[in-house]
Amino acid sequence: MTDAEWFVPLAADTTADVHVAAIPHAGGGCATFAPIADMLAPQVTVWGANFPGRQARFLEPPCTDLDVVLDRLAAGYPPAHRRTVLFGYCSGALLAFLLARRLRARGGSLPAALVVASYPAPDVARPPRTLHKAEPDRFWPEILALGGVPTPVAGQPDFREIFEAGLRADYALLADYVFAEEPPLQIPVVAVHGDADPMLGRDCVDGWSRHTAGPFRAVATPGDHWILDTAPDRVVDVLREVATGTPR
Repeated sequence: MTDAEWFVPLAADTTADVHVAAIPHAGGGCATFAPIADMLAPQVTVWGANFPGRQARFLEPPCTDLDVVLDRLAAGYPPAHRRTVLFGYCSGALLAFLLARRLRARGGSLPAALVVASYPAPDVARPPRTLHKAEPDRFWPEILALGGVPTPVAGQPDFREIFEAGLRADYALLADYVFAEEPPLQIPVVAVHGDADPMLGRDCVDGWSRHTAGPFRAVATPGDHWILDTAPDRVVDVLREVATGTPR
């Protein structure tokens, strides 16, 4: 598996002038973004983060080393000659933020903007420390209590075996996360959240403003935590506006 395959285009035509590089929620794969990729095409090409241990890379062992994952994502980041917006969904928002920092540290091409959805600001985020080690009879009840998987997965036990390895890997990936002070990013940040999200207070959303020296905007949209399911049109509108600079 080459570094370039850590991001895969979700459209056959990648000649769009603007791209979105998208990182999914815990346990999610690149196909998480297939519906919004179709909605954004052909004006915007979406690239989905392609993690080992799920979907097209299901037979590969998951990677739980955060530094390694960030290095691989940075190496496989979409072509620098296109305008690219970085998008992180749920815990993928934290990875997207850390990836933006990693790109800066490597002297690489920074995203034109960072869009984060359904996750608190990185200095107040508290990923579970030991959940990835829990026995199965405790793991799934805790996941469900946290709202840590979308409803379609939570409601179908047959899916759990498929998703469990990826979920455990992603919770292990962030288990030792500790926020490190660095200069704020020099790019715009947009934080999107569902107005009925029981897990995310407005102060946690507004906290993203502390991590950019550029413009910041918080966008509340009708829906719960899983806004790609409950409000995909609104997420697409935000991504299109940020990526192209033109409201729908």
